Amino acid sequence: MTNFWRRIFALIALVLALGLGAGAWRHFSQPKILTVAVGPANSDDSDFINAWSRLLAAEGGRVRLKAIPTSGPVESLEKLKNGQAMLAVVRTDLASSVKARAVALLHSDPVVIVAAEKAKIGNFGRLKGKTLGVIGPPGANDALIETLRRHFRVNVNVIELPAAPAQVAAAFHDGKADALLFVAPTTRGAAVVDNWTVTRRAIGKNLVLVPIDESDAIAEAAPAYESGEIPAGLFGGTPPMPAEEVSTLRVPTYLIADRGAPSAAVTQLTRNLFESRQRIAGDAAVASLVKAASVEKDAVFPVHPGAQAYYDGEETSFLEQYGDWFYYGPLLLGALASGAMAALRYLGFMRTEENSESLLAKVPEVIATIKAATTTEELDRIRARIDEAVERFTHDVVQGNIEEQKTAPIALAVDYLDRMISERRREIADAAANKASP
Repeated sequence: MTNFWRRIFALIALVLALGLGAGAWRHFSQPKILTVAVGPANSDDSDFINAWSRLLAAEGGRVRLKAIPTSGPVESLEKLKNGQAMLAVVRTDLASSVKARAVALLHSDPVVIVAAEKAKIGNFGRLKGKTLGVIGPPGANDALIETLRRHFRVNVNVIELPAAPAQVAAAFHDGKADALLFVAPTTRGAAVVDNWTVTRRAIGKNLVLVPIDESDAIAEAAPAYESGEIPAGLFGGTPPMPAEEVSTLRVPTYLIADRGAPSAAVTQLTRNLFESRQRIAGDAAVASLVKAASVEKDAVFPVHPGAQAYYDGEETSFLEQYGDWFYYGPLLLGALASGAMAALRYLGFMRTEENSESLLAKVPEVIATIKAATTTEELDRIRARIDEAVERFTHDVVQGNIEEQKTAPIALAVDYLDRMISERRREIADAAANKASP
């Protein structure tokens, strides 16, 4: 192989070694960014994810969040299912996915059904043949309404209504809606009271909350829901509404992750969530309601292995997680360094230092060169090379790189080469003198 091709291959090896080193550094130094689908905008869940994302970035943690805005939990789940998001904020009553794994329970909110007092609708079953106006993100309440229809065996007409008091009031006045259903956001107490006060005034009728009296039986048959109550006075007013607790269903909302999400990253994320939730609550009050995901085998969302490791106290330590790198890393780095050094030597950027063995190995070559010399200039160049080698060798001895007992053979070799150079110099001088004489 010619020197040209040796240099080319050495340059390629050097570039590969540098590329591998840079890739390894980038892998371990860059934070892991997990995308999370959440919506709608300005909801409790969206505020929570955005506040948490800012906190993670400010802390400079190894795991970060990037919010992907959606119209609501239905679209959020779809983005997780089709791989557009690694995590999602969803309700438990959505059509589940084999990819969904629970990270944490964010909150559980009551189902609210409101009707005019004079309509005397005492329970959901009395809505037979009537029209129910539904407020919520697109498709979010479809499963809930179907569950209630099936349990009470009633056919209820449904229309979607925006969360706007004027349009809700118009639906009641025009006879387009006989009752109203929505899932009350748990932590927006003051906002809920204010909005509901405006809505009650716009409707201009005495309203009552319709209980879901058989909530225990429904929750037993449909584990996506929980039995609960609407607290007295939740919607404020004079007199307060409701005047006393009302039986209802509650809908849990979870942070879920793709089952393929890295367990180590999910573990770190879960730990940060529970350690930081009170700080997040300063910007998003819903963070204070976060609870551990169910680890039971019959849970709606099976728990993610990374989250379960945190809940079980079985987090892998730094050494356990990267122990193999501590063992193989030095070997790999050593190999890369050796390759880089060899490449640099091939390219002429580094000089090979001569130790005692290499100096002795070159003695026969130097002897042959001295014998072949025909001018004193050649002998001077040989002498200069020997002086340089001895200078480097002496520096290594002083630095402790070569044991002192190994200097004796070198000293004998240098002394012998000195005598040879002197003898060869006399031979060249005698030959020149004989050639000059007549």
